[in-house]
Amino acid sequence: MKYMANNKQENQDFLTSGLIKLGSFCKRRKQAVLTGLGVLVVAAVLGGAYQAHTKRVQEASWADYYTAQIALLTAGQEQAFTQLDLLNQKYPGSDAAQYAQLLKADLLYSQENYAQAADIYKELHANAKNKEVAVVADLSLGACYQAMKKYQDSIDLMDHFIAQNPTSYALPQAYFTLALSQELAGQKDKALETYKLLLENYTKSYWGTFAKDKINELKK
Repeated sequence: MKYMANNKQENQDFLTSGLIKLGSFCKRRKQAVLTGLGVLVVAAVLGGAYQAHTKRVQEASWADYYTAQIALLTAGQEQAFTQLDLLNQKYPGSDAAQYAQLLKADLLYSQENYAQAADIYKELHANAKNKEVAVVADLSLGACYQAMKKYQDSIDLMDHFIAQNPTSYALPQAYFTLALSQELAGQKDKALETYKLLLENYTKSYWGTFAKDKINELKK
């Protein structure tokens, strides 16, 4: 019992000593401690302000994207393009800006303005931080090269995409573009292999049905 009492007393002494030392430390370095606490408070305030600012920017950028879409339906493509480009200038790198440029490129592609569309897809391919935008831009650029008869560029891009994204949901379309570009480039044997891969892995999908028809066609 005496040992336990002594032990308890030692623990209390240890705690007391620790508190005294901490108090002495804070007293000696009062200004440093206050400065440190001030930095933490400022950091917390700035962090909250930054989050609020980011939210406002995000909301404003998507509002501008919606306005550009309305302009496309009501005022025409030229006005819509002006607003899409302005959005990109006001909020560079934002998700809304990236989708805005993707929309612009898709519209140009649909009108067979392949060279202009390709320039935008290339920019997104190189710089898009949004993964969904980057994937669509890559696939669209591959199709663009194909439409421009730059078959080897399309093949190289799709080969690279497949190697870098082995589990992507977009693999069927990448293989489809690859196979068709190989076929159009006169690489019949390679095209057949790619079509077979499509058929084996995506048998019951549109891609598999298309590949089956192509295999039968190329074997004639």
